[in-house]
Amino acid sequence: MSEPLTDSKIKIKLDKYFHKIFSPSHIAYTIFFLLEVLILIVFYFLGSTALGDIGLFLATVFSLSFILLMFIGVSSKFESYLFSKSLDQHKTIIFIATLGFSFVIILLYFLFGGSNQIPIQFIGWDYILPGFYIIVYFGWNIAQIFFLKTSFEDVSFKVNDKILSDSNSNRNKYISIVFLIIVILIAILTQLGTYFAFLPYFEPQNPTDSSLLWFNGWNIAMYIVIFFISYRLVFLFFKSVKNDTPNIFSSIFFVLVYLIIWYRSFSFINSFRSVSSALGIDAFRAFIDILLMMLTAILVIRGLGNRTFKFRIFNPNNLAFFLFAFTLIYIEGQIVMITGAGSISGTYTNRSQVNLVNNFAVLLITIIFYWVYSEYTLKKNGLILKHMFNQKEVVEIVTDFKSYLINSGALDLEKINDWEFQNFLKNKKLVVKEERVSENITHEDPTNNQTDI
Repeated sequence: MSEPLTDSKIKIKLDKYFHKIFSPSHIAYTIFFLLEVLILIVFYFLGSTALGDIGLFLATVFSLSFILLMFIGVSSKFESYLFSKSLDQHKTIIFIATLGFSFVIILLYFLFGGSNQIPIQFIGWDYILPGFYIIVYFGWNIAQIFFLKTSFEDVSFKVNDKILSDSNSNRNKYISIVFLIIVILIAILTQLGTYFAFLPYFEPQNPTDSSLLWFNGWNIAMYIVIFFISYRLVFLFFKSVKNDTPNIFSSIFFVLVYLIIWYRSFSFINSFRSVSSALGIDAFRAFIDILLMMLTAILVIRGLGNRTFKFRIFNPNNLAFFLFAFTLIYIEGQIVMITGAGSISGTYTNRSQVNLVNNFAVLLITIIFYWVYSEYTLKKNGLILKHMFNQKEVVEIVTDFKSYLINSGALDLEKINDWEFQNFLKNKKLVVKEERVSENITHEDPTNNQTDI
C-alpha cells in the first residue's frame, strides 16, 4: 500500500512543480518539445549561419504551434481531446493541425517576408525575429534574480524561524552576530579558495597571454564587491538591532545572493579568458553546456509557471504550452547570437562572447538588486524601522487596531459599526479591493445595500 501512495505523492509533486509536463496527459507534447530543444542544441554547437536560419525557422514554428495550443486549451470543449492520458486520434489530429498551420504561416513569412522583400524593412523576419529572441534571452537572464528572490526569502525565513526564539532577545542578538560574521567569512573564503583552485588554469599559455593579469584583477574587484555588500549587510544589521529585531534572515539572504554574484562573476572572467585566448571548447565542456542548457529549460518552466496563473487565459492544463513556447524562444535567443541567424550575422562569433556579455549584465543587476532589495525586504517584514506605508498596509494596521480596541473592550461595536468604519476609510482615500480587507469588515451598510471598498 505504501508504494502506490509514494508514487502518487511523487506524481502530485511533479505536476505541481512542473505544471503537468511529465503527466500522461502532457507527456506527448513534452517529448515533441524536448526533441525540438535537442535539434536546436545541435545547431547551437555547429554554429553555422545557414543552420542558424533553419533553427530560427523551426523554433518559430514550434513556438507558434504551442501558443495556438495554449489558446485552444482555454476552452473546456477541447479539454478531453487535448489532455487525454494517451496519444489518441483526436490529440494527434489537433497537434498535427496546429503544427501544420504554423509551418505554412511561418514558411510563407520566411519566403516572402524578408527585410529586402517588404516595404517596412524592420518587420522582416530576418530583423524582427532575431531581435525579439535576443531580448527575451537577455531579459529573462537579467530578471532571474527577481524570480529567485522569493525562494531565497523563503529559505531565509525558515532558517530564521527555526533558530531564533520569540522570547530571548539577548540570545537572538548573539546568534545573529555569529551568523553575520560567518556569512562574511564564507564570502571571503569562497573567493580566496577560488583564487588558489583556479590559479593554474589561468597561467599564461604564451608570452602575450594576459589571462593571469585579468584573473588577478577580477579577484581584486571581487574583494571590493564583497566589501561593499558586506558593509550593506552590517549597516542593515545595526538598523535591525536598533529596531529590537535582530535576525539571521538578512545574513542567510546575503549568502544566497552572494553565491549568485560569485557564480556570475567567475563565469564572466572564465568567458573573458576564453575570448582572449581564443581557446576552443573541448568535449567535456560541450557535454556540460548541453546539460546546463537542458537544466535551464526546466528552470525556466518551473520559475515562470508559478507567476502566470493570475492571467485568466492560463489554466493548469494549457500553461505548459506557453512555457514550452517561451523556453524555445529563450534557448533560440542564445543560438541566434552564436550562429548569426537573420540580420545579425557576424555580431557575435562564439559562445564565450555571448556568455561574457550575459554574465556581466546579470552580475551588475544582481549587485544593484541586493543593495536595494536587502533593505526593502527587511522593511516589508518589519525587521527594521519603516517610515512609509503603502495603502494596503495602512488599511491593515487601522483594521487590526480597530479589532484590538473591540476585543479589549475599549470600543463598542454598536457605536461604530462596519459601514461607518468603511466610510471613514473611504473619506481618507484608503480604497482597496474587498478581498484584502480584514474579516472583521462585513461590507454592509444600515440600509442593507452592499458597499465596496
